Amino acid sequence: MLFLISTLLLASTSVAKPTPAAATPPAQVTALTSFKFKGCDNSTRRDILNQNVEDAVTLASSGIKLVHDELSVSLTATNYSALLARTIDFSEQAAIDFFGPPNQNANVQARIVDTLLKASDAYPGWGVSDWWNDRYVLLSCVDHKGDCASGKYAGYFDPNKRDEKYPIVVFCDEFFTVLPSHSDAVSKMDKNKDLQQNVANLRSRATTFLHELLHINWGTAQECMGETACRDNLQMIGGKPVRTYKTGRSKLLARRNTTAAALNNDNYAYFSMAKFMQERYKKYPQYPSVWDPDKSKAENEQREKSQPGAPPSALEIFEDEGDAEYNEALDGPVIDGPMLESYWYPEWYQPLVNASFDDPVPELTPPAAILLDYRGPDIDDVACETSDRSPALDDCASAMGSLNLYPDLSAQPGEKGGTWWAGYFHSCAVAIHYQEDWAGKCNAALKDVGDHAWAIVEKCQKPGYGKVAGKVDFVREDCAAQIEVLKTSGLPPNGSPS
Repeated sequence: MLFLISTLLLASTSVAKPTPAAATPPAQVTALTSFKFKGCDNSTRRDILNQNVEDAVTLASSGIKLVHDELSVSLTATNYSALLARTIDFSEQAAIDFFGPPNQNANVQARIVDTLLKASDAYPGWGVSDWWNDRYVLLSCVDHKGDCASGKYAGYFDPNKRDEKYPIVVFCDEFFTVLPSHSDAVSKMDKNKDLQQNVANLRSRATTFLHELLHINWGTAQECMGETACRDNLQMIGGKPVRTYKTGRSKLLARRNTTAAALNNDNYAYFSMAKFMQERYKKYPQYPSVWDPDKSKAENEQREKSQPGAPPSALEIFEDEGDAEYNEALDGPVIDGPMLESYWYPEWYQPLVNASFDDPVPELTPPAAILLDYRGPDIDDVACETSDRSPALDDCASAMGSLNLYPDLSAQPGEKGGTWWAGYFHSCAVAIHYQEDWAGKCNAALKDVGDHAWAIVEKCQKPGYGKVAGKVDFVREDCAAQIEVLKTSGLPPNGSPS
């Protein structure tokens, strides 16, 4: 199965990362994924691809924010606390629109943050530099599959082409001649406030590339956390399976299945686009609105054309690949089920959930953004123990879910020599090994434990390996312990010496 471009992200050998438009204050970072050209002999096209990388990184960085105004540092492997300070507020509208209510997506929040960090390339856990970890993607202007000839596609990623050393993304002529640049798309919106209401107007070469980068499912450049790369999920709309492309379908997927949303390319791409526009124009773009699952694809598309700020027909290009071909091994199950109940959503968001699909998007009054602090160790202090016998990376992301869901809950006050699993799922546990009695003197919360586990997972996972394990000393005062991400066996311990 080919992953055909509706949105893409690429560069040349080594690309200096731009200052993210949405990050305040600016962070100076260096891109960790590099790109090699294949058959792109035209210097103009090389220049376009190089600029496209910078623009796509800017978009990906828009989804991750600096949460402390006083933070102005270089994001390097030795300053990991600064890196983790760039995070997502899952209680704000953009995150809920594209990833669902925070009390229903706690098990995938680590995956979402991890994926956007890697897409923005400020990601020490996958290598201090591209040459050290051989982390490259080939940008090709050679149509080895012949799919560009139809004129329907801007490009594609072929997961089955592995005769090259690195993953390869192919760019068709239409990528250069039809899709607008990121700067051109932004310039048009700057001059027209009506267009600023609709995230579809930001569609460009950069968004196309960001989408395709997430498809990469092998090699050291794999972006989407876990054993499988992100995909274009199928969901039932109007009684037929439809691929989840673009805004309205991505929002619908998030209302149906938060786990599937965390594995869908355009949920990441359009979340980042919405955040970019929100930061630039100081107002969240409410449109296109969520699709109606009971109406056909054509009916939903027609409704989008009449919504505020709808883009001109010239942007309605490379819409889809036609009728969806279902391959469960690649696509996962077709999502077909009821919407999440409205009571799972924050009270301020419920008018949007309860509104009719044909109604204008209601005015919402979200609370102020939540600023999170990082309470974990320096990444250099983490000892990795990843091997073939280690727990599955996906299980560890889920094991950290309860720690994200109840961050202020107190950790178990265990006894010296005892062990307690703060979170566990299938093969993976986040364990506290107590080095002294905690009762009466340690006030650690689950967030403290979770930040330590996060540091272990980020440093110790191996690209494309799907396993992780490691340990690190707990850094909270009066809480002597070691935090370990380990493979589960037997019944969960209770914190007392065995």
